Amino acid sequence: MFKVDTKEPPACFFEDFPEGREMPVVTKGPMQIGHQVRWAGACDNYASEFHHDEATAKSQGLPGVLLSGPFMASYMLTEVGHWLGRHARVVSFWDRNSGPTAPRDMAHIHARVQRAWQEGGRAFVQIDCHIANQHDKVTTPGVLVAELPLRADGRGSPR
Repeated sequence: MFKVDTKEPPACFFEDFPEGREMPVVTKGPMQIGHQVRWAGACDNYASEFHHDEATAKSQGLPGVLLSGPFMASYMLTEVGHWLGRHARVVSFWDRNSGPTAPRDMAHIHARVQRAWQEGGRAFVQIDCHIANQHDKVTTPGVLVAELPLRADGRGSPR
C-alpha cells in the first residue's frame, strides 16, 4: 500500500525570506510511471496516453513514456509552498515544461527568493524555482509570487 506522510508546514513570516535565501534542495525519485498514474487519477487527466503507455509513446515518435509537465509542476509548487509555510498565500504561479522527465529520472527541486517587497501594508516574495534532473538539466523552470504575513502584525496569516 502506498503511504503518504503528512506534516503541516511551519508558520513562517515575510521576515523569514530575505532576497537571496534558498530553499534546501528537495529530491524526488527515481520517478516512476506509477507516480504519473496516481496523479492522473487524482485529477482525472488520462487524455494523453503517452504519459503512461510505452507503446503509445513510441508510436508517436517519443523515446518512451514521458511524465506530464503539470504533474512535475505540481511537485514543485507543493514543495515551494511547504517551504514558505502554512500562512503563505500563492498569488501567482508560472511554469514551463522545457525538457522531458522520463521514468527513472531524478527531480531536484530548487527555489530562491528573487525579490521581497511590501506594498500597501502587505508583504510579498517572488520565488524563482526550477526542477533539474540527474544531469543538472533544468526541465521545469517557474516563478511563484506569494503573500506572507508580517511578523509584527500578529495576525499569523495574510489578508
